[in-house]
Amino acid sequence: MHSFESMEDACRVARQVLAGEVDPNLGCGLIAAIGEKLGFPDSLDTFLLLGHEQYDHEGLGITAKSCVPDILEACRVLLAPQA
Repeated sequence: MHSFESMEDACRVARQVLAGEVDPNLGCGLIAAIGEKLGFPDSLDTFLLLGHEQYDHEGLGITAKSCVPDILEACRVLLAPQA
């Protein structure tokens, strides 16, 4: 099994999420875990936040399903060429 621990891995997961090959909520969690392993780089901050928000916040109206559009946008931003 492949370990997920580099920015390249995070980008690969983001591509798979956008291609519909990986569930967005699972992909977000994987990218957040990569961010933790890499010492919380700024480029993965959004995934760390969304990874936290998507569970146990139903009382606030935040669910895993409601986070999907934000996860997809975060994947697009991560993969966007740097200007």
